[in-house]
Amino acid sequence: VNRMTSATNPQSWNNQPTPVPFAYVNGYANLDQWDTTFWSGLQNQCALAQQNGVIVNISFFDGVELRSQSGLSFGYNNSFWNPANQASSFYPAGDYSDTPGGFYRLSDFTNSTGIGKYQRMVIAQAIAQTAAFNNVMFEVSNEPLGADANWIAAMVAYAKTLTTKPIAQIGGARAPNIDGWSEHDDNTPAQAKSNAAAMVGLGVPAWGDPDGPALSDANVSSDDLRRAAWYSFVGGAAGWGGFTVDYWDFGHGFNSATACYYRNVQSFIQDSAVQFWNMVPSQNLVSNNGVNSCLARTGEYVVYVLNDLSVTVDLTASAGTLPYRLYDPRAGTWTSAQNVSGGAIRTFNKPAGADDWVIYLGNGNGGFAGSACPSTPAWSIPGTQQALGAGITPGIATDSQGNIHVVCMYNGGIYYRKANPMGVFGPNEQIPVPEGPANY
Repeated sequence: VNRMTSATNPQSWNNQPTPVPFAYVNGYANLDQWDTTFWSGLQNQCALAQQNGVIVNISFFDGVELRSQSGLSFGYNNSFWNPANQASSFYPAGDYSDTPGGFYRLSDFTNSTGIGKYQRMVIAQAIAQTAAFNNVMFEVSNEPLGADANWIAAMVAYAKTLTTKPIAQIGGARAPNIDGWSEHDDNTPAQAKSNAAAMVGLGVPAWGDPDGPALSDANVSSDDLRRAAWYSFVGGAAGWGGFTVDYWDFGHGFNSATACYYRNVQSFIQDSAVQFWNMVPSQNLVSNNGVNSCLARTGEYVVYVLNDLSVTVDLTASAGTLPYRLYDPRAGTWTSAQNVSGGAIRTFNKPAGADDWVIYLGNGNGGFAGSACPSTPAWSIPGTQQALGAGITPGIATDSQGNIHVVCMYNGGIYYRKANPMGVFGPNEQIPVPEGPANY
């Protein structure tokens, strides 16, 4: 959950105002009343994610929506934090946007007065409403660019009195008491590599969350996203972010290639049973490490190779014989096991047909099954077809429950058919013609 949105616009998927934490009365926000639709929806999202093994990162606040955004609907002009949009005077009039001393008022928060009272309410409510879920972590704010480290640290300290779940931060002045750190800086695979090197190893888990455009817009390259994800993993990052459009591609349909490449990272971890949590970035062990990366501990190595035909890996720290396999992260396939002697620098060659490639050295026992990506659906090819009857080209719509509604005209009449979400149609129903029968 990128943020708990503070603006009811743009509208939600069902053409209704977007639910927000506080209730709206006659078009104005009542900061003393919760919107039950929002909170039950948040719980439903967390429950569904938990069923599917997905971790939910909930951001208490959002600096993006506290900025003007050139007057767009998701900016400060429509935020419930803006006193102009509130049903009563919950705190003094003024500028509460993403500026120093605006939304970020340390004294108010510390003393639970003014806007600080309601900031505390949001934090406490979010923690309480999701307390039953073991797949939830929190984030102070998305891009709190106008905040200083003291305000962020105060938020984290208060949240930690209410929960033991991790509290992370994305962007802004880094606070000393956070449990995780991420940035929106990655715009190329090379930047994913260099930014991981800058963030990892500073005491808390860290990861890149690209905010493009080159790694998050509608024309993003699935190959580049794959390379960036591997640079993150082998760079020691705790994860790899990305916007929804990486998958849905602004109307181009589900991006199965990107999803499969990400799945291949998971499959690699499962197949090898690599103990990545005990390993550290060790770029000095691989040749051409400006573009190649290495994650290592004694006796176990993961080497990501961008495109070199061969690389050397320094195995001086590991005595004896090491088993190894090569992995194709695009195809999701492994080579057969081989052995190499440690105690020296060794050379490895790219597997046939690979673009980028990975070397796994160690005694992992995950099974090394591998699995290829499914073929990408051809969106120009129709799926299952069903005859609806005679008539001219129908009008078709779906509703929020997934039902299908079809209206067509035939032989002077208008006909309606409804199908359930499984595509099973009921009988034709004739609709009275407003102007009387006609020739269609």
